[in-house]
Amino acid sequence: MATRPQLPGPGETFLDHLGHFVPDMEAAHRALTRLGFVQTPYTAHQTTPAPGAAPVAGGTANRCVMLREGYIEVLCVVDPRHPTGARTQRQLERYTGVHIVAMTDPDALARRHRLEAAGFETQDPVNLRRAVPLEDGGEAMAAFTVCRTPAEAMAEGRVQILTHLTEDLVWQKRWTTHENGIVALRDVVILPADLDEAVDRYARFAEARPRRVDADTVRLELARGGVVLTTPSGASRLFPGAPVPPVPGVMGYALLSDGLAATRAFLSGRGFPLNDIGPGLAGLALPEALGGAWLIAEDEAALPWNRRAEA
Repeated sequence: MATRPQLPGPGETFLDHLGHFVPDMEAAHRALTRLGFVQTPYTAHQTTPAPGAAPVAGGTANRCVMLREGYIEVLCVVDPRHPTGARTQRQLERYTGVHIVAMTDPDALARRHRLEAAGFETQDPVNLRRAVPLEDGGEAMAAFTVCRTPAEAMAEGRVQILTHLTEDLVWQKRWTTHENGIVALRDVVILPADLDEAVDRYARFAEARPRRVDADTVRLELARGGVVLTTPSGASRLFPGAPVPPVPGVMGYALLSDGLAATRAFLSGRGFPLNDIGPGLAGLALPEALGGAWLIAEDEAALPWNRRAEA
């Protein structure tokens, strides 16, 4: 597949990354390794309260799976007394799985103003920092500006807009090649309590036009990737055999492989039972240590919401 730019240009929104909340980071790390992923080192989050201020602990820690397009984050709580750690813990107590849906915009601060004009309450921007090791043995600080909404505004998860300030530090080439052949993040599948209400809300949040796939499913297309909203019954059809999380929540997501046959052989060889869902499409319920489910395709046209649109 042809690689698209890692970050959006003016007027574009990309699906940037998704975040699994897990109770045991080491168990999650082992599961990701078995799945064939190189991961970034375990790193505690930090925030900068004001420009020039010293960083302070952020309440959570992560590992990331960096892809040629987008990435997957795995987070655990390190301080449940911290506001972010406490919010993460509350979400984790509902289910282990995907709770962060992060879209990227070239200017998160300008996007914040547009969100408020579209009827969203926003929190103060977060200047997020995390230490990143360099190949020469040194260390640098990756930086992000994150715009979040209050928990009640986007009940399905921590849905946020961010701007990357240090692209080269985050997507180091040594972390973007994986044994399983997976190369890109595409769509996230979200389970709202009220589908029609959520379609309007996500259209305003993502600045994207909704397209009805069927009675249970609507897709919002971003400049890269997309947001799929569906019902529990729709999720069961999209991810046959995978457990459906509580509503509201996030069901799973779609990934692209640079060779589906090789990806399938690798994962099957590691003991992961893939489902044949349709032409050029495989599904996988992820280990309990991670939660969630995947759809894997070599060509995004094979994804069910795209295939149905062409029928």
